[in-house]
Amino acid sequence: MGENFAFFLPIMMASFGVAFLIVWGWGARGAGWWSGAFFCVAGGFAVPVAFQALPTHLWGVVADLLFATGFLLFSQALLDRWRPGWMLRLRIGIWGGSVLLCALALWTDNLPLELVSSDFGCFLLISLPLVAIHGQLRRAPDRALYAAAVLVALDNLVRGSTVSLTLTGGVPFRDSEYAFLMQALACMFGLFLALSALAACVLDLLARYRHDAHVDPLSGLLNRRGFDDRIVRQRRKGGSLIACDIDHFKSVNDTHGHALGDRVIVTLADMLRTLAPADSIIARFGGEEFILFLPATDAATAARIADAVRLHFAEQGAARLGLPRPLTASFGLTTLHRADPSIHDAIARADSALYEAKETGRNRLCVRRALAVPDAVPATDGQLRRA
Repeated sequence: MGENFAFFLPIMMASFGVAFLIVWGWGARGAGWWSGAFFCVAGGFAVPVAFQALPTHLWGVVADLLFATGFLLFSQALLDRWRPGWMLRLRIGIWGGSVLLCALALWTDNLPLELVSSDFGCFLLISLPLVAIHGQLRRAPDRALYAAAVLVALDNLVRGSTVSLTLTGGVPFRDSEYAFLMQALACMFGLFLALSALAACVLDLLARYRHDAHVDPLSGLLNRRGFDDRIVRQRRKGGSLIACDIDHFKSVNDTHGHALGDRVIVTLADMLRTLAPADSIIARFGGEEFILFLPATDAATAARIADAVRLHFAEQGAARLGLPRPLTASFGLTTLHRADPSIHDAIARADSALYEAKETGRNRLCVRRALAVPDAVPATDGQLRRA
C-alpha cells in the first residue's frame, strides 16, 4: 500500500462521513446511515497507519469489523430509500458470519481466507439491496447511485475471486498487488458512491423543502404558493375556477374544539380530491377556504363537479365525524378569461360568487361568468335563477 493511499483514503472517507453528518442534521433521510458507513470504512483504511504506530494482529480484527460494519450500513442506507428494514436479519447474519470467518482466518494465520471472507461478506451486504430495489429507479440520481453501488459490489467480488493472483507469497501485504488494487479502486468507486449518495440525499432534502413550502400540512393539498406555482403551467389551457368555504365553521370550532375542526377540513379536502378530475389543481387557501382549478373545463361541467362535492359533503360529512347536525359548504364558480391580468382576478370573481352563495342561504353554488356582474345563480335545488 502506497503512503499516499494510506493517508488519503481515511481522510477522504472521513470527510464524506462529516458531509453526510451535516446533511443528516439538516433532516435528509438516510444520511445518518451513509455517515456511519463512511466513518467505519475510514477507520478500516486507517488501520495500517495504526499498525505502524502499535504493531499487533488485533488490528486485523478491527479492520475486518469496521469494513463489515461499514458495508452493513451501506446496505441499510440504500434500502432506506426504497425498502427500509428489508431482510435485516439475513444481512446481520452475513455481517456476523464474515467477521467470524475473518477472526478464524487471523487466528490460523490464513491471510487469503481473511481477505476472501471480508470481500465476499462486503459483496453480499451491498448486493442484496441492489436486488431489492431493481426496477424502482425512476430518477437519474437514483440510477447513478445504483450504478455506483454495482461498481463497489463488483470490485469486492472480483478482488475476492482473484486473491490467489494478486496476493503473491513472500511479498508483504502492504506491498502486494491486492493492497494496491484495493486502495486504488476504493478511491475511484468510493468517490463515485459518496458523490452519488450525497447528491441523492441533497436532492431529496431540496424536494422535501419544496414540498413543505408548497403543500398544506393539514389537508395535504397545495397551499397558496403551491397553487400559484402549478397554475402558471396550466392557465394557458383555460378552464374553470371554484372557490369553496365551509359554512358556520367557527361555530364548529367553538362547539367541538379545534381538533374536530381540523378533521372537518381534512374530510372536505378528501372529498375534493376524490370527486375532482385527476388533472385538477386543488389548494387550501387558509382556514376553511379551498380553491379548485379545473383545466380545459367549461362552466357547466365545473358546476356539476362542484355540486357533487357540495351534496356529498352535506350528506356524508357530519356522519363520518359523528356530528349531530349536518355540515355544509358554499361554492362560487367562474371561468378564466383571456382578459384576466392574472389568475387572482378569476379567484376574486369566484370569491364574489362564493359570498353571494353565503348571503343567499349557504349550502349552494353560485356562478359568476361575466367580469363584473353575475350571469346566473343556481339555487340549491339545481335550477338556475338569473342574478
